[in-house]
Amino acid sequence: MTTTPTHFFCTLAPDGPRFPLDGAGSLLDAALAQGVAVPFSCKRGECGSCRAQLLEGGVERIAPPSEAAYQVDAGELLMCQCRATSDLRLRFAHWSAPALAPSRHSAKVVICEPLTAKVTRLVVELQSAEPFRCAPGQHAQFVLEDGERRSFSIANRPSEEGEASNRLEFHIRRMPGGLFTEQRLAALRPADLLELEGPHGAFVWQAPADGIDHLVLLATGTGFAGVRPILRTALASGAFRTVSLYWGVAEAGDCYAAAWLDEMARVHAGFRWTAVPSSRAEGRQHVQHAASKAAHDWARTIVYACGNPAMVRDARALLQAEGLPKARFVSEVFLPSTKQVARHPWEKVGATFTRDGILEARRRSMEALPQIAALIEPGMTTGEAIAVADRHLRRLGAAYNWHPTYVRFGPDTQRTSREPVDRQRRLREDDVYTVDLGPVWDGYEGDYGDTFVRGADADHERVTRAARDIFERAQEAWRQGLSGAALYDFASELARTHGCALVRETAGHRVSDFPHALYGKHRLAEADFVPGDGIWVLEVQVRDLERPIGAFFEDVLLKN
Repeated sequence: MTTTPTHFFCTLAPDGPRFPLDGAGSLLDAALAQGVAVPFSCKRGECGSCRAQLLEGGVERIAPPSEAAYQVDAGELLMCQCRATSDLRLRFAHWSAPALAPSRHSAKVVICEPLTAKVTRLVVELQSAEPFRCAPGQHAQFVLEDGERRSFSIANRPSEEGEASNRLEFHIRRMPGGLFTEQRLAALRPADLLELEGPHGAFVWQAPADGIDHLVLLATGTGFAGVRPILRTALASGAFRTVSLYWGVAEAGDCYAAAWLDEMARVHAGFRWTAVPSSRAEGRQHVQHAASKAAHDWARTIVYACGNPAMVRDARALLQAEGLPKARFVSEVFLPSTKQVARHPWEKVGATFTRDGILEARRRSMEALPQIAALIEPGMTTGEAIAVADRHLRRLGAAYNWHPTYVRFGPDTQRTSREPVDRQRRLREDDVYTVDLGPVWDGYEGDYGDTFVRGADADHERVTRAARDIFERAQEAWRQGLSGAALYDFASELARTHGCALVRETAGHRVSDFPHALYGKHRLAEADFVPGDGIWVLEVQVRDLERPIGAFFEDVLLKN
C-alpha cells in the first residue's frame, strides 16, 4: 500500500506568495516547481544563497550536512536542504523578489499641463482592459520611434485610493535640446498615442521591518515624483512614528506640490517636509546635508533617495557614516536615454540590472582577492583558509556568497569546483594555490579567481602564467567575434603551448543581479553565439601535463 505525502503550504513574508509543499521534496524544489521566485544557486547546501528565516512551522533536513555545508544562523534554514513537516512561513532577510515583469502598452494622452515653467504633468490612459499593477516608486519607459527610451517615475498609485487603474501620472522636467522633453512633449495633445513599457525598477515601497521607526525621503527636482507614491503609502499605512521629506529644488518656488504637502503635514502629525533650495541667493543647500543636520535616529531609519545621481551617491556615504544601516538606503539608477538591447535568451537580466552594478561588484571582488590571499599562510588547512576568506568578505561588506568560496592547495589545484578536496590539506612553504570568490555586493554577483605561488618553483610559476595568458588571449578573441563554444576550443589549443591541458569541465558561466540562476544556469562553453558584454565569466583552469598541479583564472568578459 502506498501513502500520499502530506501536503503543506509555505508563505513568504511579509506579503509574498503562498505555494504548496508535498512534504517529501526540498522547499527550494517546491518553490521552483510553482514558478515562485526565490534566491538560489548551487542547490548543494554550500553557497547559502537560499537561506531563509523560519518564522513559523517545522522542517527537517533531507540529508546530513557535508563538510563544506554553509553554516546558517539560529532560526535560519537552507531551502535546498530541508523539507516541511508542517505549514511554513519564511522570510528572506537578504533578498527581495524581483519586481513585476514589464509589459508594453499603448497609452493615450489625457492631460498635458505645466506644473512650473520647466515641469510638465503628463497623465496617460493605458489602452488595455487589464489593470496596470506596479509598486510605489517604480518607473516606466516611453518608447520612441527610433527605439530609444525615456524613463520617468510613476507619480501616482494606480488602482489604489480610488484612482483609475489604467491611468499613470508623470512629472517631466524639460531638458534643453531634449528629443522627448523639449520636442515631443511640447507637441502632445489629448488623445495622442504613445508607446510605454513598465513597470521597471526596484526603488519600491518596503513594509518596514522590526526596529525601523522613521522614514526619510530625499528628492531633487522631479525626483519628487518617485518618492510621492512611497510617501502616500507610508502615510496611509501608519507604519512610521515620523516621516520626513527633503525636496531639493533650484528655488523654493519650484516645489510644485507645496500645497498638497502642507495639507498632508496638517492631517498627519508625524509628517514634515522641507524645501531645500540650491540657488546662490538661497544658500546653495543640499538635501543630504539638510537631513544630516536634523539629527535623525539613523539606526532606526530607512531612507529612500530619488533624483540627481551625485546627491544619491553623496547621501548614501554621508548617512551611512552617521549610522544608517547599509541595507536601509534605497535608491534607483536608470539612464534617461537608452536604446533597447536585444539579448540572447540565455542573457536575461533583472529589470534593475545595470552594467555599472556588475563593474562595481567586479572591482570589489578584485580588491578583496589579494587581501584574502595575503591572509592565507603556510600551515593553514583548506577548511581554515575558506573560513578566513568568508570572514574577510563579510568585513568588506559582502552580503553573502552566490557560490561557495573555493580554495585549492597543491594537488587539489587540479580539481574542479564540483570535485571534493582534502579540507585538511595544509599549505606548504613552497606551494601553489587557487582562490575563487563568489560574493554578492549590493545585489550584484561578483566572481573573480586567481592562482598564487609560494616559493620559487618554476612549474608553479609556469602554470600560473598559463592560466592568465590564456584568459587574456581568449578575451581578445571574443572581442573579435568568437562564440562561447569557440572560445574554449581556442583556449584548449593555447593550453598545449604552455605544457598544460585545459579543464573543459570548468566551462564559464553567467553573472548578473543576484541570482542569475532565476534566469538560467547556462555554461559559456556551450554558447553557440557571441556572448554579451559584462555578463559572462570566462573561467580558465589548466592542469600540467607532467606534474599533479594546476592553475585557475577567471574574470568577467568586458569589451573595454
